[in-house]
Amino acid sequence: MSVKELGKAFEALIQDVSEKTARITIKEMPTQEDLKNLEDRIKNIEATLGHILKKSGGNPLRKSNRGRKPGPVRICAEEGCSRPVVARGLCSMHYQRWRAEQAEE
Repeated sequence: MSVKELGKAFEALIQDVSEKTARITIKEMPTQEDLKNLEDRIKNIEATLGHILKKSGGNPLRKSNRGRKPGPVRICAEEGCSRPVVARGLCSMHYQRWRAEQAEE
């Protein structure tokens, strides 16, 4: 096979692959009707979400901090304890122990 024949065969192969790729792409592309249906569905979803947000009084995905500003995390006052404070400057465990002691008195 000569270089000229090989070049023509290669060009024919490229043309064939290009045509097959174009046919597959056209088949998989959505029609105008599909796009319109999708647009209508998105509008309905947006309207429903808007209604839900309006009824719930805000974005239910946002955590409320009840107006509190985050401050530094305080550590338990008991020596050697590094847990965060729950009440009276104590962590949960030490606070419960303190309450039990108060109940005994």
